[in-house]
Amino acid sequence: MRYLTIFILCISTFLLSEEYEFEPVPNKAEYFSGKFNEGKTMQDLENWAEEFVDWAEENDWRKSSITSIFTPFFNDDLSDVDYVWLNILPNATEQYSSLGYWLKNSSEFWATMPATNTRVVDVWQWPISAPTSGPTDQGMVRFSRCKLKQGVTLRKAFDVYKRFAIKARSTGDNMGRKILFGPSGVDDSNFDYVYSLYASTMGEFGESADNFMKNLAGTPEADALSDISSCSNARTYVVKNIKQAGQY
Repeated sequence: MRYLTIFILCISTFLLSEEYEFEPVPNKAEYFSGKFNEGKTMQDLENWAEEFVDWAEENDWRKSSITSIFTPFFNDDLSDVDYVWLNILPNATEQYSSLGYWLKNSSEFWATMPATNTRVVDVWQWPISAPTSGPTDQGMVRFSRCKLKQGVTLRKAFDVYKRFAIKARSTGDNMGRKILFGPSGVDDSNFDYVYSLYASTMGEFGESADNFMKNLAGTPEADALSDISSCSNARTYVVKNIKQAGQY
């Protein structure tokens, strides 16, 4: 019993003394995905998105939010969804208070949406890096589901990704990266987090891939990524930016 007590104290001391190099700054995100209504297309959804921004401005709603629409591109089942609609907010308080206003005041406008959501996911995000070039009319994003390896915490994984992002930036990389976790609205029993890799333009997305093979593959920072998790089911989307924080 005495040795067991000593062992537990040693483990507790180790866990308490574990320190992290970087501090995540979380935000909240809502991912809506579904199918176009009969006879409707992406152009109809984009037109409705413009009206959505007008409605938000008229109602002084979600000034600090970011909204984008994704079109599936590299995907194992393109018939699954026609679009993904993303809202990003700085915190849960603003997210849920504004949702309350939406539910009370948007029914008439909401009924005009030319598509039907089949899945709605609420999730936390830890941004790792962001493109310096800012949003454009056509970007690209890839999502992968990841499983942490034994003994690795999500907090430790964040530090590894952060160190890699810093190394990547030193070689000319301009990619954005996020960790998505704690979802509501999706079965996460087969993965621990989702890794998001995105670029302001499709060209920069390709340049990043070439830069990785030329300047990052085999570096300690890149090799460390395979030590924290295994990722699969990568899906890539074309991004159209709809609204930026502080736009009105």
